[in-house]
Amino acid sequence: MRMNIQNLSAAAFEPYGTIIEYDESRAGSFHVLIEEPDTIGWRIALSHVSRGGIKKLGLHPNTRESFEPLSGISVIFVAMKDTPQELTVFLLDQPVCLHKNIWHATSALSSRSLIKITENNHVESMEHILDAPLDFYVCDN
Repeated sequence: MRMNIQNLSAAAFEPYGTIIEYDESRAGSFHVLIEEPDTIGWRIALSHVSRGGIKKLGLHPNTRESFEPLSGISVIFVAMKDTPQELTVFLLDQPVCLHKNIWHATSALSSRSLIKITENNHVESMEHILDAPLDFYVCDN
């Protein structure tokens, strides 16, 4: 399967989550962008991502999850809960926060990338194994 990588925009990413960005039109220097008021505890993790095909997707029914690129070049694959086979892929060049119940996976376009992840401390996870791995190729010069 061949997939086009989309650039992130608020409108294109809205079904899957929120782009985390600073709105300079708002007064003040501290803005709460996303809240989970009924959640106790959260955690920050680092994910070293390698280049390569995607074999499975993850989904978390009880938590939103942020993906914040720190180094390298990454992509994020996303799909709605009822249609995991209908994937969209975005260039992950700015932080995003997925809604609950969104299928997702990440991969690197560079040889490796590093992504910061923030989520609830207790994470319920589901997996969807793809019928065939999603492979993509980056031409090294």
